[in-house]
Amino acid sequence: MVAGEPNDVRLKNVDGQWIVQVVEDGKATPYLFNAQTIAESYAEFQRIRLGLPGKPPIWEEMWMSALRGSA
Repeated sequence: MVAGEPNDVRLKNVDGQWIVQVVEDGKATPYLFNAQTIAESYAEFQRIRLGLPGKPPIWEEMWMSALRGSA
């Protein structure tokens, strides 16, 4: 991620765990959850906090690759 990139929140299920990726000021931070409802609630809270509209999308495989590359 690059500074100045738009804030975003993404949600993905991987092997039974839910990952909420919060992008704020160009920095991506993953959060792991065991329950989908808790992950969705957390993602929605982050979207509201960041002033983003709508529900968080479930992101594509390319985002998972980017997440692994930033670790």
